[in-house]
Amino acid sequence: MLRSMLFQKRGKIFTCIFIALIVFLWLGISGINFAQGPSPEEVEKMKSIQIINPHPPFSLRLWLDKERGATYAPGEKIKISFQASRDSFVTLYNYDTKGRVKIIFPNKYSPHNFVRAGQTNSVEGLIDPHTRPGMEYVQGFATTRPIFIGDKEKNLISKEFMPEISKDFKNFTITLKGIIVSMPPTAWTSSNLLSYTVRPITPPPTNYGRIIATSQPQGAKVYLDNVYRGTTPLNLDRITAGQHHIKLVMAGYQDWSSYFSVSPSRTTTVSANLIPFPAYGAISISCNKSNARIFLDGNYIKKTYSNKSVLLEEVEKGYHELLITKTGYIDWSKKVYVSSSKTTKVTVNLIKQAVDGSISVYCNQGNAKIYLDGSYKRRTSANKLVEIKKVEEGYHELLISKEGYQDWNSTIMVAANQTKMVSVYLVPEISYDGSIAVYCNVSGAKIFVNGTYKAASSSSQPKILEELMEKEYEITLIKDGYRTWVEDVWVNAGDTTSIYVEMIEIEY
Repeated sequence: MLRSMLFQKRGKIFTCIFIALIVFLWLGISGINFAQGPSPEEVEKMKSIQIINPHPPFSLRLWLDKERGATYAPGEKIKISFQASRDSFVTLYNYDTKGRVKIIFPNKYSPHNFVRAGQTNSVEGLIDPHTRPGMEYVQGFATTRPIFIGDKEKNLISKEFMPEISKDFKNFTITLKGIIVSMPPTAWTSSNLLSYTVRPITPPPTNYGRIIATSQPQGAKVYLDNVYRGTTPLNLDRITAGQHHIKLVMAGYQDWSSYFSVSPSRTTTVSANLIPFPAYGAISISCNKSNARIFLDGNYIKKTYSNKSVLLEEVEKGYHELLITKTGYIDWSKKVYVSSSKTTKVTVNLIKQAVDGSISVYCNQGNAKIYLDGSYKRRTSANKLVEIKKVEEGYHELLISKEGYQDWNSTIMVAANQTKMVSVYLVPEISYDGSIAVYCNVSGAKIFVNGTYKAASSSSQPKILEELMEKEYEITLIKDGYRTWVEDVWVNAGDTTSIYVEMIEIEY
């Protein structure tokens, strides 16, 4: 009985499964799909947009702030994140439902598109309140050098947030392919193609209207008819028809306000580009040289002092190019950041510009050593010019030296791009040494010259102390058991001075 019931239950299960399969097959034949995919037109658009490197050397990944199959309403906030696997220059493009192409990164608030490997970056914006329903796409490219952002794009980015750069995605893609496929495959990669759906706006209730309030930057406080309603981007439903006043307020920006009319069953979009308050700081410049010219962002401002700082006041907040220049010195330049209501201190050390000249040495003797500022350079050639090149402008010490000759030295001035001629006549050395002949009544007394031991005396013959320069010397004789003998003796050059020493024995 139990087995019979079991077989009956199994039979019912198999029957249900079989009927379900038949139903799904019929729905498929009838063209009905539970999860409809993109239309053939969208598939063709996706194929034409995508540019793929078949052998990418690195990766660029994009993702949305919503799950796969995300939908957004016009005016809704959207966040796109991206990450590259190596240091590269990243550019992101948006393809909207009307076929227009916008550049979304870099942008007005992130103007530099160089990103570090592994670093997560993001772009936040709004779905265009005036866009029509449909599919939108985002694709990015990472390159090893900046190729997509030229002067035209930089100008658009500086003036508008996420500007339109083409009205026809097909022509744009053809142009883009022509640029990127000309690069080596190792120098670029493309991202995955992001897609999301922009859904239709639900009509507001009858006799009421809707307001979509947006601002750049986002996050401004919205006051409708002097009542706080939230922050941008903001959708306000059930707004009575008629004229209203709206004000957007954000710290650091000028208040924005306007009057507008709301019509029944219609959506009114209010967009504002908030203007920041001017913010100023100062730059304090300390320089080691006076009368150097100061340029800020290419404009001459004033000159430096060597004994005190120079203050540049009312400098707009942000980055500025600072240039300090003086004739004869290497230009000094730096990008400095100025904060609001603060003074940025800058220390400038100008370095004298190295301008070279040369020295030609004519000498009557060959093989003499030439020294410049204490450093050996080369040797002379008898009665011929010898040139020393790349000598820095200014004063230098020149020394010519040869064994058996008196040294020749002089301080010379070398001018830029000129050759200094120097004539050298080396004079042979002359010996001017004298000597002392020491006669002593005892042998073995120690003889000292200026405290230095030289020899021992002999009672039978004089002891000659040679190679003594012309001057006065202290001669000392010492011997145990005898009184010390000391006398100052003058030695003449080329002569022998004789001294007679009588050592006296000490009596105990």
